[in-house]
Amino acid sequence: MAIVKMKRLRLLAMRPQREELLRSLQHLGCVEIREPAIDLSDPEWEGLGKPDASGLEKAREQSLTLNSALDVLRRYAPAKDGLFTPLPQATEAQLFDDGAYNQGLEAAKQVLEAEQALAAKGAERSKLLTQRASLAPWSSLDVPLEEEGSATVPVHFCSVPVKTSFAALEAAVDENVGLAQLVRAGSDRELQYFLLICHHSALSACYEAMRPFGASRVTLRGWEGTAAANIALLDNRISALEREEERCRAGLSALGEERDALRRCADRASQEISREENKLRLIDTDAAFVLDGWLPAENEEELQKVLGGFQCAWEISEPTPDEYPEVPIKLKNNPVTAPFTAITEMYAMPAYDTVDPNPLMAPFFILFFGFMMNDIGYGVLMVLGTALFLAKARPRGNMRNMMSMFFMCGISSIFWGCLTGSFFGDFLSKLFDLTGAAAAVPGYHDAAGSFIWFWKPLFTPINDTITVMIGSMILGVIQVFVGMAVSVEEKFRHGQALDAVTQEIAWYAILTGAALAIGGPMIPGAPAVLGTVGLVVLVVGVVLLPTGSILRSKSALGAVTWIWDAYQGISGYFSDILSYLRLMALMMAGSIIASVFNTLGSVFGLVPFIIVAIIGNTLNLVLNLLGCYVHTMRLQCLEFFGRFYQDGGKAFRPLAVETKYVDILKEEM
Repeated sequence: MAIVKMKRLRLLAMRPQREELLRSLQHLGCVEIREPAIDLSDPEWEGLGKPDASGLEKAREQSLTLNSALDVLRRYAPAKDGLFTPLPQATEAQLFDDGAYNQGLEAAKQVLEAEQALAAKGAERSKLLTQRASLAPWSSLDVPLEEEGSATVPVHFCSVPVKTSFAALEAAVDENVGLAQLVRAGSDRELQYFLLICHHSALSACYEAMRPFGASRVTLRGWEGTAAANIALLDNRISALEREEERCRAGLSALGEERDALRRCADRASQEISREENKLRLIDTDAAFVLDGWLPAENEEELQKVLGGFQCAWEISEPTPDEYPEVPIKLKNNPVTAPFTAITEMYAMPAYDTVDPNPLMAPFFILFFGFMMNDIGYGVLMVLGTALFLAKARPRGNMRNMMSMFFMCGISSIFWGCLTGSFFGDFLSKLFDLTGAAAAVPGYHDAAGSFIWFWKPLFTPINDTITVMIGSMILGVIQVFVGMAVSVEEKFRHGQALDAVTQEIAWYAILTGAALAIGGPMIPGAPAVLGTVGLVVLVVGVVLLPTGSILRSKSALGAVTWIWDAYQGISGYFSDILSYLRLMALMMAGSIIASVFNTLGSVFGLVPFIIVAIIGNTLNLVLNLLGCYVHTMRLQCLEFFGRFYQDGGKAFRPLAVETKYVDILKEEM
């Protein structure tokens, strides 16, 4: 349960063995390749260069093809994956099978070609539908669309806005022209259409008379025959295209059988991308290449066995203190504390040669979460839900960590629920009252005879507010003191004993001494000397605090600056401990909301009570899960980590086989 010790790797190998060596390192999964800090443009490094990036471009192109094909299948052949469906398993040999990979690429191309054909037919059908819509208003006229009339009497296809009065238009033409006839056709949402038959001598006057009505000529080039005949042809072609589209969709649906193979190939492509990206961090010559990186010390022997099979020279060394900021961070924890790595990575990785916060944070996180949730029913649902998901879905990475964390928090919630007697709030109490069974149920009852719980609760959030408040602050003091203790240990380990004694230890003395001096005389039966001891401890702390400021500043100025340090310390500790009152607030809020829903439902009878209780407690559970998680994280990241945590580390990202769609069964090379 610590930050894994890392070592520096420098390797020189023959260039013809580069691909095979990188594949071996990827299989091993314990070497992070880094970019050497050299300037290749410097003449001193003449002859060195970077590997060709064409392999990365090819891998990315193949990955795009495969993932695009999977996106197409998601639309036309959706997978029947359920929430608890585990990932299929495959060996590395199956994942890196070149024959299967090439077949997968061909299948992906077939999927994309089928999708392109479907899109082309859809575009053509849309075009034909647009043409049909443009011809529909003319379908009632038995006039060829190419009709232009004669030189003496031309025929024009025209339109006016749909709001125009066609009768008024005809009247205007008759009044001003007299040598024209308007034959009304159909209309659409914007325009109404008509045929203008006019003597050529009156054509200009006719258009002049129609201008106030917004009339304009319609061009129907490229059509032969009547609109109705053309619409019939278009309908036949549209129907044929719809049948072809249906066949394309059926073909895409049939290609859904290739989904698993495509997913495995997509994972293979991501491995190629990872390896090619790492390859670009190497330094090449015509005959050899140089690799610079990091590996966990525990994997040194395993790595040396692999490297022994290649023509290469390597050096594995301890990092120097100057290199600590560059050392990648890997955390090693047991099954209880490992799930909290998700929170640590979300916050910030610790700096190398500092403390791993997970073992320190885990018990507090579990305890605080359960304290705020404090319900047996909610805890049981959390435990059963996460256990079922872990067993059936076999999640990996952060998802597995989160589910494991909520599993443990569910157990903590059951524990605190047993102390407070909460099962979906006061659900059982209301249920027994409604059914008249309260008096017959063995357990603890109030003065009115109402069932409370199967045993007398140690405390209840609603009735024992002061107890909950004091308990919350005590838990806060314990965590703050633990954080200070870790800081003391770290300072002593790094040779900062003066800072540890005159800061954390001084504040230990001040806070503990003040508590004993003030609270000691208030404790019934406590010896009178307790207050005196507390006063002495308080004085020792007050003396240590300015002493440290004076020694660090090496001048009389420290005698003044310690006052500011003392003010910041007092306000800081006071505000931090008060922050833990959120434990009380969340505990009370969850209990009150559950009680309100249960009481509201009980007003209307047994059946409405059960319905309202189920809905209300479901909403309360979701709200509590979010609230407890957020506020517990806040207490860890601010009040606790602020005492000792040194961030700045970069997570260890080795060249490894990391898949999205399949679980890899590890094999020996």
